Amino acid sequence: MEESKHLKGSRLFLAMLALSLATFLIVLDYSIANISIPYIAGDLAVSTNQGTYVITSFAVGSAISLPISGWLTKRVGLVRLTVLSLLGFIALSWVCGISRNLTMLVIARFVQGLAAGPLVPTSQSLTMMIFPPEKKNKALAFWSTVVVVAPIVGPVLGGYISYDIHWSWIFFINIPIGLFAAFIIQMLLKPFETAKEKMPTDWMGLILLAIGVTCLQFLLDKGEQYDWLHSPLISTCAIISTICFVYLIVWQLIGKNPILDLRLFKIPSFTVSVLYIATMYAIYFGGVILVPLWLQEYMGYTPIWAGIAVAPIGLMPALFSNLMGKMVSKIGAIIPLGISILLFALSSFDGAYFTTNVDLWHIVFSRFLFGCGLLFFIVPLFHLSVRDVPMEKLPTSTGMFHFVRAMMGGVGTSVFTTLWIRRSAFHHANQVATILPNRQPVDDIYAQLNGLGITGERSQAVINDMATNQGAMLGFNDCFYLMGWIFIGMLAILLIGKRKRVSENSFH
Repeated sequence: MEESKHLKGSRLFLAMLALSLATFLIVLDYSIANISIPYIAGDLAVSTNQGTYVITSFAVGSAISLPISGWLTKRVGLVRLTVLSLLGFIALSWVCGISRNLTMLVIARFVQGLAAGPLVPTSQSLTMMIFPPEKKNKALAFWSTVVVVAPIVGPVLGGYISYDIHWSWIFFINIPIGLFAAFIIQMLLKPFETAKEKMPTDWMGLILLAIGVTCLQFLLDKGEQYDWLHSPLISTCAIISTICFVYLIVWQLIGKNPILDLRLFKIPSFTVSVLYIATMYAIYFGGVILVPLWLQEYMGYTPIWAGIAVAPIGLMPALFSNLMGKMVSKIGAIIPLGISILLFALSSFDGAYFTTNVDLWHIVFSRFLFGCGLLFFIVPLFHLSVRDVPMEKLPTSTGMFHFVRAMMGGVGTSVFTTLWIRRSAFHHANQVATILPNRQPVDDIYAQLNGLGITGERSQAVINDMATNQGAMLGFNDCFYLMGWIFIGMLAILLIGKRKRVSENSFH
């Protein structure tokens, strides 16, 4: 890309705004529907478990199209694919909003996910292209902040819209914002269009990818509900997914026209970035999901107040990502990543010692500390993921990178939600086992309840609720204690990132 083609002034600002809004809408859509499921299920007269297919279908659709963004870019063109994906996402948002039965909504969400998948990697690629080389880290810092903040805003916004307006508006709000972004991208970014290539379609790769991703996503979303591998359905999904991904890797290595460029993993910095986003984003997303769940189910918080409690995660990245871009330009990505891991570990160990008496401000501080770690993590990692990748390979590499990010977010959610449920049950059983007659603490509790007029089975139910809340708290502590030690363990892998760069300025 010649220097003369880089945008400047107001045109650069508008283009960056449009790309950021497009990214924000897509990432927001992953999380905004989560909090609205009870409202959607009630309105469509289905169970909450059935309502979760609204989330699963979108995740499956986007997971299928994400890793083939590079291939689609060659077939369609970078700018054209971005605009078409955004327009498709907008159109399907309208269909989702007017859906009056679950089948219609689930199908619309799946197709919406297919349309939306390429938008995150293509918007990142365009962001790298419209800025001059010396400002690429600054641009990437701003863009990455959007990716981080959107999942935090989603539950708060979704809860407010569903409770005070109507759940359909979580989809309708995409339309005006998306149309504005699509118009700006089409008007300003035509000079950055890439040439179309007539490439044969790798149907075998597409089929293996679609089946493997669908089975994996269903396994992650429904595993706990069906008791994981004790269920024939989940076991079948695990086997099919494993077979499909193994064959897909082999096929991509021996095929003539693969849809996935696995040779990118020969680039050490790209491989390290994928390893880190896979591990740490799973933990990050597990924590993002776990805290508001615990606050709402056991601490009596409303969705809005639970959102306020976790919102400080996005504060530091939103305010200081620009400075982080400058820091990465001067000292590289390794030192900031080390700082981020230590901050993540401190925040996790802090959460490991929460009690049922913890107040809002302590939770806010813990999430703020986690957000400080995120500031030092996301910008350096995104920089590392594109540092040595040639410009023509950016759509492919960013598609694969964000595919791993999206899938591991689902893995983290499933793993830590399951761990929390099971550890809570374990601690609950231990708590109940200690509640025996003729023991001073137990007799004191019964005496206090009797003084309040709570006797018989009612008093036993109250004590059981106390044991349940305490068990959930201890299970929560266990999860964050594990997170802290995983973060500590990740420090050792940073040594790999010190390997010599393939090409210092290969993506400029």
